[in-house]
Formats: sequence, C-alpha cells, structure tokens
Amino acid sequence: MSAEVVFEMRAGILIITFNRPANGNALTTGMAKTLHEKLKGISEDRSVRCVVLRGAGGCFMDGHELSGFKGDPNAVQDQIFQRIQFFFTSIRELATMEKPVVCAVDGHVSGAGISMMLASDFVVSSKRTMFNTDFTRYATIPDGGATFFLPRKIGVARANELLYLTEDFSAEKAEHWHLVNKVVPDDQLASETLAFAEKLAKGPTRTLGATKRLMLMAFEQDIHAQLALESSTWTAISKTFDFREGMNAYQSKREPKYTGA
Repeated sequence: MSAEVVFEMRAGILIITFNRPANGNALTTGMAKTLHEKLKGISEDRSVRCVVLRGAGGCFMDGHELSGFKGDPNAVQDQIFQRIQFFFTSIRELATMEKPVVCAVDGHVSGAGISMMLASDFVVSSKRTMFNTDFTRYATIPDGGATFFLPRKIGVARANELLYLTEDFSAEKAEHWHLVNKVVPDDQLASETLAFAEKLAKGPTRTLGATKRLMLMAFEQDIHAQLALESSTWTAISKTFDFREGMNAYQSKREPKYTGA
C-alpha cells in the first residue's frame, strides 16, 4: 500500500504530494497526522528552503474525506476532534513557518484543499482547475483557517459569497480575485511550479521568512507596533550571512549567492 502523503527533497525544496488520487486526494485523519508530524520540524531544518504542496493524479485536494463521519454521534465527534487537531496544526505551520510555501493546484480544489491553498504564500494553478469552498454544502463550517484567510485576501463580501453559496469558480476567476498568483497550461504545472520554487529556494531564506512574519502580523497591530517590529527585524536580519552576501554583491555589482544562513 502506497503512502497517502509522499515527501521528496530536491535541491532545498521539500515537495509534499497528497497521494489518494482515486479519492481526489481527500484529506483523511491519517494524512493530517502525517503532515503535522513532518511540518512541525521544518521551521528549524536549515536544509529546507522552500516547501511545495501538490496532489497526485491530476487533482490537488477535494476536501475532507467524510465517508467515516456517520453513525454514532459520539464516535463521529471523536473522529472530528482528532482530524482537526492535526489539520489545524498543519495549517498553522504552513502559515507561520519562516520559509516560502508554494501550492500547485490542479483538477478540483475544495474544502480542506482550499484551506491548504489559502495558508500557502504562493499558488500556481493549471488552467483547467476548478475551485469550490464546499464547506457549508455538507453542513460543515469553513475550517483550516478559511474564515481567517479568505476575507483578508478577497474581502468580506466576496468571501461570504464563496463560503455561503458554494458555487464552482474557475482558475481565471481565482487569479482575478488574487487567490492564485499564476495560471499556466495544464501540462506545464509541474515545471512552472518547480521553477517558481527553485527561485525562492535560492533566495535569502531567513529574510524571506522574516518578511512573511511581518506580513502576517500587519493585520494584527497598528502602524507604530509594525514599525517597531520592522526595526527589530532589520537588526536581526543584518546579522545573517545572507545579508552580508547581499551587501557584498551590491558593492561588487554581481548577483548574490545565498545559502539560507
């Protein structure tokens, strides 16, 4: 039996593949646990400079696996509790780890797949991809941070529309609404995503991570606190090897070569 989540390291890029193609890569409790266990150590792993999320079999993730959520209500609640603990921790790690996260979406993206996508820093989509929040269609609430990320990315009115009405929308609309960064031909999704990730992986990893943290905090405090945080972050980043390399490259009028240190 093949693993439901597959991990591969490639030139500083951790590629995470959801591997239940016969079921649209719908998220199981086992998948959520495996992802949680892998991600919790990534922030401190200097060998990882970028993370890529993708799905096998021409589909990213078609929501949660709901087939087991029936029967005895107490047993169902126990299953849900286990699932969300691992899933929510995974979302938190993706959103806050000081490494860029790139999501490659294809086929159908709904429910938990939408949340994974929203927690990522960049999204590359195939042209054929269709999206649907799908949560309320089956009387489940939006989860995995969807109610946090979606209104921040597209505004409350549009978020209400997508979450309440659960209608399909295309990759073209997703790009127009700034939910995806780039739409590419279907057969170029893998190569375009990898090229995107390779560029990020060659960057000043700690500077990119600090920028990600600053952006995440920007919605939670006023300008005075944000400027203070930028000031302290400047000081911290100026002590990194990559900062020194950047300054040397600038003075020498050459392209910098960062190591992530």
